[in-house]
This record gives sequence, C-alpha cells and structure tokens, in this order.
Amino acid sequence: MANTLGTTNANVIAQRALEILVADYSFLRNSVTDFSADAAKYNASVFTARISATTAQDYSQSTGYAATAVTQTDVQITLNKFKHVSYSVDDSERTSSNINLIERFAGSAAHALGLQMVGDLLALVTSSSFTSALTVASSAFSYRSVVSAGITLNNNNSPVNGRYAVLNPSFYGALLNDTTVVANPQISGDLVRTAGIGNVAGFNINQYSAVPSNSITLGGFFAQQEALLIAARVPEVPTGVNVPGEISVVTEPRTGLSVQVREYYDVVLGKLQRTYALIYGVKAGETSSLVRINGS
Repeated sequence: MANTLGTTNANVIAQRALEILVADYSFLRNSVTDFSADAAKYNASVFTARISATTAQDYSQSTGYAATAVTQTDVQITLNKFKHVSYSVDDSERTSSNINLIERFAGSAAHALGLQMVGDLLALVTSSSFTSALTVASSAFSYRSVVSAGITLNNNNSPVNGRYAVLNPSFYGALLNDTTVVANPQISGDLVRTAGIGNVAGFNINQYSAVPSNSITLGGFFAQQEALLIAARVPEVPTGVNVPGEISVVTEPRTGLSVQVREYYDVVLGKLQRTYALIYGVKAGETSSLVRINGS
C-alpha cells in the first residue's frame, strides 16, 4: 500500500506516540502499573505488588497501638502480549513529498497500541473476577449512581485514594447531562469547553468508546487502583551479532512506559521499515476494589 511521507525521525515519532497514548488512555495510569525500559523475554514473568484493604482499630489501654497485619501481595504477571506497529516507506514515496507525518504516524501508532493494551486490560472485568456490580440502564445513570458505587467500595474497605471510572459513551453522556454534575461550578467550564467531566464523587471519570460487553452488557466500571494490574517491558535484542539496522528504546517520562524502536533500510529494495514494539501482561488485582456497571 502506498504511503505519503515527509522527513521524520523514528524516535521523535515514538516519543510523540507515547505522549498521545498516555493522554488518550489516561486511565491506564490509574491502574497499578509496572512499566520499565528493561528488556524481557516473551512469556517471562515479572512481579509487582498490590496492597489489600485494611481497617482502622480501636485504641486499647491494655494493648496500646497494637499492630494489625497490612497485606502487600506480590503478584506475578506473565508478559504474554507481544505487540508491534510497523510500516515501510520506499524511496519513491520518501522523495516525492514534503509532508511532515510526525503527528499522523504518532496518532496511528498510539491508537493501535493503546487500543490493544486497554482492550486486554478491560477484558478482565468479568463477573467471575469482580462480583460487585451496579445494575442500571444508561438512561437512568446519574450522579446518584456514582455515589452508590462509592458506597459499595467503602463497604468493601477499598481505599478512597486512586479511584477512577471508565464509562462507555452512553453512560458518560448520561453523566454529562445530569443537572447535578452540570450545575457544579468547579467543573461546568470544562463540560462546556471540552466535555470533560473530571472528578465526580471521588472518582476520576474517563470515557472509553470500546468498552467490551464481556458477555455481561458491561457499560463500564468504578475501581480503585489496586483492581487492575499491567506490566510492560521491551523485547530483548540479540547480543554478539551484527544487527542490520538501529534499535533503541523510547520512554514516556511520567509513566515509564517504553517502546522499542527498530529501523532498517533495505539498500536493494530501497525501502525503510520502522517498527514500534512492546511486551506486556495484564491481571486482575484486588477483587473487592472494582464495581462493574451492568447496563441494559
């Protein structure tokens, strides 16, 4: 397939792609993440940690400030998702245009990688992994629904920090139209300008257009950061051999999410190929820290 190209730099494109990925799928940062520029083998395991909910205790004159167990559980995540975005450009295409494609390729790469990562993560939101649920039609979804989800997490002793929500467009739109939310002077400006809701009843509200149904008519979910876990690394590079190209790693500084950049030019075919690759894994974490939305 023909491409329309200008002069671009592979690492600049990758850096921009990561920035767009983090912006477009910002709720990835709300999960427990273990991102690193370290190389790893496909199907290798990495260990991250999640903290289980705890409760406050009464002071006792006899025992004083008796310590209670706080559980930090090591979680093994298998890096079983090996994904890449690749494209090639031949000399005819490269020399026939002055178009700058940094933004175009960055957006395409970010969308492809982000869509895949988020899809794999949200596929974990099932009734078998997370039993707490809020059953409500999108037409009836409102500020009261958000409060109700918060009460459920409170009753589950889920921490109040790091709470967020991911909603499909129907549920997100219902919240945009809720007069209780619209009348809030702290967020009404963003509602009008960007349709961004922000924080509601302790949750950072996010819209995602491809929330999977997961066979339960899933409309979204409310969660605390310990509920969903994701780890990512870059592929290993062979050592002791001449690599016919350049391989580098680009990292998004706020999250540490990294991609490997591979660039190779075939002098016979006159074709440049660039690849952006990463390896990652996802896993369900604290089961009491997520409330599914059962839509209808």
